[in-house]
Amino acid sequence: MERTESIKRSLDQPTWEERSGLLGFLAKVYAEVARFDATFDFGISQLLELPERIDGRTDLQVSIGFVVIRRNSALIGRDYCLYAVLKGEELVAYVGIYADGNIDTVRELKPMTDFRNGFSILHDWLRDLVKASCEKI
Repeated sequence: MERTESIKRSLDQPTWEERSGLLGFLAKVYAEVARFDATFDFGISQLLELPERIDGRTDLQVSIGFVVIRRNSALIGRDYCLYAVLKGEELVAYVGIYADGNIDTVRELKPMTDFRNGFSILHDWLRDLVKASCEKI
């Protein structure tokens, strides 16, 4: 009985992810990406399934916050993506090249720690994605 009460008390308390605003931010990312793309029409959309590997690793899937992809019609067969991985209490973003279910990272971006005001950093990340895809890195 004591163990049940302890579990119930711990379930009533918000987790770090809830208190920090991380879960709220992640819940709105794809809607914000869609709004950004509707405004600028860069061809950025949600990747519907998690990548099989990131830089040859399969262990990062559990830490992925989101993945979006930019299909540039000028670069057929070379899709760029933006993905974020939770590392400790930071959401670290990367630009990569997506092909055949795999991501090869090309650049690490500024990490996010303030999730309540995260959309300005998300917009910076999206601009970095567009820039990288235009530079053909």
